[in-house]
Amino acid sequence: MDTPSSETTKSPAVRRFEELPPLRQELEAVLRLLPLRHLPGLTCLDIGFPTPEISRRLRARGGAWRTLARSPAFAEEASAFLGEPVSCLGASGAIPFPDRSFDAVVVALDILSALPDDAAFVKECNRVLRPAGLLLLSVSARRVFSLVPAFRGGNAPSDPLLAAYTEPALCQLLKNGFDVDAIDGFSPFFTELVRIRALRMLRSGLGPDEIAPRLRRAFSAARFFDRFAFGSRRNVLSVLARRRQWSSRGSSSDAFVGGRSIGANVLFR
Repeated sequence: MDTPSSETTKSPAVRRFEELPPLRQELEAVLRLLPLRHLPGLTCLDIGFPTPEISRRLRARGGAWRTLARSPAFAEEASAFLGEPVSCLGASGAIPFPDRSFDAVVVALDILSALPDDAAFVKECNRVLRPAGLLLLSVSARRVFSLVPAFRGGNAPSDPLLAAYTEPALCQLLKNGFDVDAIDGFSPFFTELVRIRALRMLRSGLGPDEIAPRLRRAFSAARFFDRFAFGSRRNVLSVLARRRQWSSRGSSSDAFVGGRSIGANVLFR
């Protein structure tokens, strides 16, 4: 991964990226899933990353990129950092670009679950993608028998930032307009607990640049303990899916293998 210049390193956007391990892990998962050899020929959109340093590093891999921010404040920061106009994702998840504008859309963690209608947003991603275009999105994972939901505070609709998806539920959400190609994950148990703490601090009104230095030691400790948490499952899912023509798929039309739909089996691999 490329090293930022000393001038860029001084910016809050880069310090945030360097001090919050989940941001680095998310970028690594995105880069593992994207077809990097073909990126220079693609037109791509990234949506909602909490630091434009991730957007900058995606651009360094090639391709023509546009960025949508999660709020006006993030849009202002990203525009100044990237040196190009950056607008915001619509409040209901509307993407302000024409049909079939992009070959790939990358959606940041926590964007999907924070929107009022996740299915409508998935359809919106389908709209702006070209035929066989790629959708890559990250969501919090809900695992059976995991202790993480107890720390998240549950998955109530009133707590959208902390909502989570099982693999089958995510597959069900995507099935009308996408075929799942691959899945990756990150944020093992102790790192996930600190990430949840960071989300709670953000919701309490602290700015992202205040949170990173406060949790530096906690993330360092989490990284240490995760080394000994053998078998610790990743608590964030990053999914790569390929666009196809939108059509409603009833559960009866799915083929099942081993008690799961074909799509769910892809996700469980």
